[in-house]
Amino acid sequence: MPGKILIVDDEKSNLDVLIHVLKNDYTVYPAKSGEAALKRAADIIPDLILLDIIMPDMNGFEVLVQLKNDELTEHIPVIFITGLSNAEDEKRGLVLGAADYITKPFNNEIVKARVKTQIQIVKQLRVIEEFGMIDEITLIPNRKSFDVQLNLEWARAIREKNPVSLIMIDIDEFDNFKNTYGRDESDELLMKAANVIKNTLKRTTDIMTRYGGTVFAIILSNTPKEGAVKVAEEIKKNADKITFDEKEEKITFSIGASTMTPTKDDTISCFVLQADRNLYKAKEKGNIAYY
Repeated sequence: MPGKILIVDDEKSNLDVLIHVLKNDYTVYPAKSGEAALKRAADIIPDLILLDIIMPDMNGFEVLVQLKNDELTEHIPVIFITGLSNAEDEKRGLVLGAADYITKPFNNEIVKARVKTQIQIVKQLRVIEEFGMIDEITLIPNRKSFDVQLNLEWARAIREKNPVSLIMIDIDEFDNFKNTYGRDESDELLMKAANVIKNTLKRTTDIMTRYGGTVFAIILSNTPKEGAVKVAEEIKKNADKITFDEKEEKITFSIGASTMTPTKDDTISCFVLQADRNLYKAKEKGNIAYY
């Protein structure tokens, strides 16, 4: 079954070009305004949205915020289509949760490649849900899923010569918490920690898993060191949002991270080992370790 793509642009000529490029491989739906895009997205739940930034009634940034604030559409990846070349505009879109950018005038092969990447990611996530790769306690992808996804992202990073980052997060003093409050409460802590970490992530391409025990792992495709550190800092800060009724427990995270632009000579095991070592360095210092 072909993927469903919603294309949003107020200029008919841009819609015509993108429809022509994609119609043979996907089911394509057009929308000419931000308001129409929000209605159509909720109706058809597309696999991907291509969204123009500059539109008269509601710009693309505003549309993206509303998409992310709606449970029906929050998980749909969005690629901005834009003539803007300002780095701040690109940064703003990525912070709001855009998966990628396509610039005007369109290069047909780049359009096809970036759309194909996002559709593949959507399909991978569906396979994870279908084949028992979800952790029963936290309801996020499990270690088996981590191994599958990291192999896919690693191969993509080599092919596209892009950096990939890995963040590993551990809940501090979890054993003490469990000994004090018991198993049910400790499972609740795991669920709350997973939700806080998941809600910190902005991009649909950011892959979060329960790596094992109290450790969570996040795979950040096409993300340099600076981006990984920023995400890690936000996660550490948001641990304060984990609260329990009638308990004054303060939950903290230790975080280790690593980044590589891998070649065929590099190994996944070394990449994971570096993040794991940094996690344990972080636990000794109570901070974020990145080397």
